[in-house]
Amino acid sequence: MPVSFKAVLAAAVFLALAALVVDGCGSSDESETSRTLRIYVSQPLKGDRGGEDMLRAVEIAVDDLGGRIDSAEIEVVGLNDADESGEWVASLVRRNARRAANDESAVAYIGDFDSGATEIAMPILNRAGMLQVSSSSTAVKLTLPPPELGEKIRPTGIRTFGRVVPNDNVQGVALALFMEEESVERVFVVDDGSSYGRGLAYRFERTADATGIDVIGRATAKGTARIAQITDRISKSGADAMLFAGSDLPVARELFETVHRSDVLIKLFGGDGLSLTSFLESIGDTELDTYVTGPMLPSGNYARSGESFLRGFEQRYGRPAEPMAVFAYEAGRAVFDSIRRGTRGDIATEPITTLRSGTREAFFDISERASPLGSYSIDANGDTTLSFYGAYRVEDGQLVLGRTIDIPRSLLMEVE
Repeated sequence: MPVSFKAVLAAAVFLALAALVVDGCGSSDESETSRTLRIYVSQPLKGDRGGEDMLRAVEIAVDDLGGRIDSAEIEVVGLNDADESGEWVASLVRRNARRAANDESAVAYIGDFDSGATEIAMPILNRAGMLQVSSSSTAVKLTLPPPELGEKIRPTGIRTFGRVVPNDNVQGVALALFMEEESVERVFVVDDGSSYGRGLAYRFERTADATGIDVIGRATAKGTARIAQITDRISKSGADAMLFAGSDLPVARELFETVHRSDVLIKLFGGDGLSLTSFLESIGDTELDTYVTGPMLPSGNYARSGESFLRGFEQRYGRPAEPMAVFAYEAGRAVFDSIRRGTRGDIATEPITTLRSGTREAFFDISERASPLGSYSIDANGDTTLSFYGAYRVEDGQLVLGRTIDIPRSLLMEVE
């Protein structure tokens, strides 16, 4: 059948209009994202200390919340702060913090894993007015610093650091109450010389005095050279328990094994710095006498969003997340929500300095937040009001919860 000129013309017009519609849709999709804002995450991504799981947890949190706020895409940038052994390196910590501080798209920073590393990053991020949130740095002095340290880590005088994990004020009490429950009367304390280790040892000793536990010896193990000497001191001290306050896993591993061989009746305690799978799976028969405190809880004890994260992580990666990863997940959610709540105008055009200050203020304004960890607020110092700890034994390379310890406020020290 012959086709009329009008029909051909109408078809051509239709196809042209259709092409315009398609092109218009493409342009609209592209214009939906008007800006990229970044959350930096600094963790030990080398070694075997769980930093990769912390980064993954933040990425999952941002994905779960949609990955964008209005027209702004929220990008997670992961940076390594450790050497091949997994120990943090000061130069890498400074490099990461400076990169974030100088990035005109960076709004917030999650890190670092270790309290000593966090202390180094703090003044750099403080000068940039950038919110810094930790999911694992527990040293009390980071939020309750003595005056001379406060001037160093908060050079602007503005509070920029906070955390979603309870500090060592809480953990020191948890360790003492755990030992009391296990009928410990005399304990020998060893720290690893780190900010975390020294602070935890100090906090524990203060609480031990109040609970009637006798601290009968103290030592510092920086590296493994003095472990035989320290073990000899422990064996001769009459201690029925040893506390290792630190996160140096090679030191902890050798110390636990050496003390256990020396006297199998001595109970071996450690804080959340030893809650990593790589440590728990490496101590063999020593696990029979190993006791660990940590703020995390086993699967089945979190709010729905926390349980969903743990299930989703295992489905995605084929194994359970590191025990502390749920705190990184909440850090990611809290920071994302703080960016959203702190945006005062159009997120597409708001100056980065305004976004940073708004995000910071929104985080420190958190009150009775419903979270995967339970309801909490951020107090005047930047600390979470969460105050429970898990008391664990180790079985087959895994933490097994004995009980949860809800810390009485009366035992907490309010100052450094």
